[in-house]
Amino acid sequence: MQRFLRILPLTASFPLLACGSTDEPAALPDAPRCEIALPAPPDERLAPDGTVLRDALGRIVFLRGVNAGGRSKFAPFVPFDFASTEAGFQESLDRYLDRAAAWGVSALRVPFVWAAIEPTPGTDDEIFLARYDALLDGAWKRRIWTIVDFHQDIYSDVYCGDGFPGWTLPFPTPEPHHDCPDWFVRYSQDEDVKAAFDKFWTDEHGARTAFRALWERIAARHATRPGVLGYEPINEPHQGTADLKTWEKTVLTPFYTEMAALLRAKDPTALVFFDATGTDAIGAATYLDKPEGEGLVFAPHWYDSIALFGGTPAPSNAATYLSKWADKGREWNMPVLIGESGVPRHLETAGEYVTAVYDAMDDNALHFTYWEYSDSKETWNAEDLSLIDDEGQEATAITSVVARPYPRAVAGEAPSFRYDAAARRFALAYDAPTENGVTEIIVPERNYPAGYRVELSNGCVDATHPGVLLVRPSAGATRVELSVHPR
Repeated sequence: MQRFLRILPLTASFPLLACGSTDEPAALPDAPRCEIALPAPPDERLAPDGTVLRDALGRIVFLRGVNAGGRSKFAPFVPFDFASTEAGFQESLDRYLDRAAAWGVSALRVPFVWAAIEPTPGTDDEIFLARYDALLDGAWKRRIWTIVDFHQDIYSDVYCGDGFPGWTLPFPTPEPHHDCPDWFVRYSQDEDVKAAFDKFWTDEHGARTAFRALWERIAARHATRPGVLGYEPINEPHQGTADLKTWEKTVLTPFYTEMAALLRAKDPTALVFFDATGTDAIGAATYLDKPEGEGLVFAPHWYDSIALFGGTPAPSNAATYLSKWADKGREWNMPVLIGESGVPRHLETAGEYVTAVYDAMDDNALHFTYWEYSDSKETWNAEDLSLIDDEGQEATAITSVVARPYPRAVAGEAPSFRYDAAARRFALAYDAPTENGVTEIIVPERNYPAGYRVELSNGCVDATHPGVLLVRPSAGATRVELSVHPR
């Protein structure tokens, strides 16, 4: 049966604080402690149920994560620097994933570029594939789900972007490079970039046929890999020289229908994440029609252009624009994951702004992967959107926001939650708890160096699992209300 999330009003009886409120919420009893085993669903995959995602135990899941980011766009195509040995790679990988786990993320959107997998036609690079596999496997060892994302920007690195290999182009190309801070203008100003997309969409020289074959190999490779939720066929697709509205309806929508069928044929329980265009990401609006197929998750992006291009964005913009993407999910009756949103590290108001983004994600019951997390001295096209600077230090104004409590999986219906960052108070309520069902709440330890208290309307909790609070309601309970705050 289809069920929906309900965003509850903030009333005196509900232990959530409205943004900016100074009123104390109604007190709840301190939660009794009990021993609760960490739930182990029989299958790691998630499935859509209307606008929500459920795990194999029937719990409503919320994805909060990061993109394994911009450093993955150029050789050696991984999101961190490493010593030139396999031992050096593993050491850097472990450090990279351990930091993500400490933030409390439950998902990684993991970009790959086709040029890394198949640098020459018909020959896959097994060294790259083994490293990519290791990242996926290492994430799941830390209980972090992964999304396999084909990433492209302005088609290829031969145009100072990333994505498609140069051999998909039938005409001479420049040498690959990634030194263009204004790379995005090439979508509108570079005729070669437009021509490359035109030829891909029409399959004039066979690139789209080769692309389908690539995805068949990828889906077959990861169909049984634990923790892989599914696949995103293409990042921020572009229309070339076509009219955007006509192209989105007559080319891009059928493309997603085709790719969903192809991917689910190879991996029948996979989720298929489909993106809107880069243009759509600015205005949170699209001309796409709903694709056909099973396991679909709408995965658009949202960026505040003021934040990206040197101004001071209004935090209220996040609520305005992200609610539009939530509305599209309700219109199509499918889950929505905001695959990218982020701000430059140097933005003076970054902490306040990113807090507003996360508040809007919570209020609209959206899934989210922040752009981006790279750990490297070298950047792609001089971008400074990573959570880590080029000296390996965290952008703490932002990471302190990313590392915030949220419900990983709720064993009940109509969950609503809110985190007051200033007070470090998290509150959750849900109806009709599953009998003996266990709710998991991510509580990053860095938020509560002196520990935290838990108030609960009924039931008991287990806080002995690092970074996770487990909640089990009392028998016969019809509603659960919970609050977490510093000691």
